[in-house]
Amino acid sequence: MGQNLGSELSKEDLKDLCFGLLRGCWTAATQALVDEAGSESAMKHLKPYFTNTGMAGAHNIQSIMGISSMELIRKDVIGAVWPTIMSGGTQRRHRAQDGSTIMDLEDCATNGICKEGCVSLCDYTGAAYYPELDPTLRVSLVRSLSFGDRFCQWRVTVEGEEPMVSESEEFLVKRGDLPPLDDELGNYLALSIIGEAWSNATRAFVDFAGQERALDRLRFHMRHSGLSFGIRMSERFGARERGLQSILEIIELVQLLHYRKGICTMEKGSVEGKVNECPFSSSPSEICMQYEAFFNGICEAIDPSYEFRYDRMMSKGDKSCHWVIRTKGALAKEKPEEESSDDPVKRLTNKLIDGEITEEEFERKMALLKKHSVVK
Repeated sequence: MGQNLGSELSKEDLKDLCFGLLRGCWTAATQALVDEAGSESAMKHLKPYFTNTGMAGAHNIQSIMGISSMELIRKDVIGAVWPTIMSGGTQRRHRAQDGSTIMDLEDCATNGICKEGCVSLCDYTGAAYYPELDPTLRVSLVRSLSFGDRFCQWRVTVEGEEPMVSESEEFLVKRGDLPPLDDELGNYLALSIIGEAWSNATRAFVDFAGQERALDRLRFHMRHSGLSFGIRMSERFGARERGLQSILEIIELVQLLHYRKGICTMEKGSVEGKVNECPFSSSPSEICMQYEAFFNGICEAIDPSYEFRYDRMMSKGDKSCHWVIRTKGALAKEKPEEESSDDPVKRLTNKLIDGEITEEEFERKMALLKKHSVVK
C-alpha cells in the first residue's frame, strides 16, 4: 500500500521527502523551544546534547567505517554528509596557505530560519566531533545564513597555530584529496545525525518546560506539519480515493522513508499496524508521541473522522510499537464507561494506561486530588 506511493516517486524524490520531513521535525522542535524559553535559555539547554552528539559521533562513525581517526579526518565524513542533511547544498572546500581547511555551503534547505538550530547542529556538534578525533583540531562556524551571511562557512585549524593569511580567494586552493562516500552509507549517517538532532531538541524542551508543556507545544506543531504533508500528498496523488485507504498509504510512505519496518492489516473501517524495527526505538518516548500527532494531522487532512493512536511503543520499553487507525466514534464506543465515568481516579488510570500521561503526571495529579480531599 505505502509501497505503491514509494514506487511512484523517484529515488531523489524519496530522499528529499525523507530528509525534508526529519529536518522539519528538528527545526520545528527547536523553534518551539526558542518560542517558549527564549534564545539564550534555549541554547543553554541544547548545547550539552549536541556536544555529546559530536563526541559520540566521532567514535560511532569510526566504528561503523572501521578506519583510524586520522583516516576519518582525511575523509572528513561529517563534512561529506552535510550536503545530504541539508538537501543538496552546494559545497566547496579549500585549503588556506596556513594549512587550515575551509568549507563553504550554499543553498542550505533550512535557509537559516532558526539560528539556534543552525548553531546547535552546525557549530556545537562539529566543535566536539573534530577534537574527539584529534585533540589539536579546532573547528568553528564563522559564517552562517542564520547570521545574515550569503553562505555558511566552517574553518578547521590546529590549536596554537595562528592563521598566517586571510581567507581571500588568492590563498585558497581546492581540496582534492577527499574520496567519495558511498551513497548508502552517507544516507545512513546523515539520517542518524538529523534524527539525533530532533531527539536532542525534544530532550532539551522537556528539560526546560517539563513533559506535559513540551508535548503540548510539540504536538501542536507536529499535527499542523502532518496536516500540511497530508494535503500535499493527497494533491500530488489526487486521483487516489480519499478515506482510510489514502490515510494508510501516506502513513506507510512515512514509515518507508524513515526506515520504520513492520506489518499492518486492514479490516473494514480500521487498520492495525506493528513496527518491529525503528531508528527511534531508543529515543525519548516524546518522539513517538510527536509521530502520533503528525499522523493525526494526516488523518485530519484526508478524513477527519479517523484517528491514529499508539498503544505500545518501543521508546517506552515495549518489544514493538503497535498502532491503530479507527473512526473516532469506534474508539468512543469501545470504552463508553471510561469516557463517561465520574470517577477521577478511573479517568486518570485510563489516561495512564492509554499513554496519554506519564507516571509522574499520574502521581502528581493523584496528589492534588488527595490534597483537595477528592479521594482518600
